[in-house]
Amino acid sequence: MKDLVIRAFETHPMFEGISPDNCVTMINCLGCIKKTYEKDQIISAKEVFARQIGIVISGCVYTVQEDVWGRCTFLSYTGEDGIFGEVLIGGSAAERGIVFKAAEPTAVLYLPADRILHPCRNSCPFHHQLSRNLFHMISNKNAALTEKIEITSKSSLREKVLAYLSIESRRNGSTSFKIPLGRAEMADYLCTNRSALSRELARMKQDGIIEYEGRAFRILNAQM
Repeated sequence: MKDLVIRAFETHPMFEGISPDNCVTMINCLGCIKKTYEKDQIISAKEVFARQIGIVISGCVYTVQEDVWGRCTFLSYTGEDGIFGEVLIGGSAAERGIVFKAAEPTAVLYLPADRILHPCRNSCPFHHQLSRNLFHMISNKNAALTEKIEITSKSSLREKVLAYLSIESRRNGSTSFKIPLGRAEMADYLCTNRSALSRELARMKQDGIIEYEGRAFRILNAQM
């Protein structure tokens, strides 16, 4: 099996347009660091800030915000096609209680943002492509945050669930799909509690709107 880092260079959007042959050169030039985390392991903001940008090469990372009373708000999730930690580049986000958690066994490749944005003296050709890719991925994350605002602005829990499942369905190109969130995380994402979400899902199933088992969902009578 190929090393996860090599495979990431071949498939991850962060490295689009960059030849895998440049893998070793890039790792050495940028000072990339690979780290692995167990399921539910906390990745502190300080650790991410020290390395600046995390590229998920396997697994999934949840981003949460903790207030002074210890209450957590689920902000976003990052799968194998995403990045996290870019909000910490300025440093201020760490003061807002941003914490990252591995949702499952996860491998992360860390890249220092300053070395991406400022080409080295060797003028490596991949630097400019990396900068373009980083800008594109940050734009995609902003779009995802806008999606969450649209979902959570709905007036009822059912409308929030329908909006979320509709987006996931279109993202997967099918009315049958798996969502990246467990029930607790889905409830946090929709700004409700797990019990209320479970009740609403059961009602929607009874009403013939959806079918589901675990993270697998199927939207009934959908027009795509």
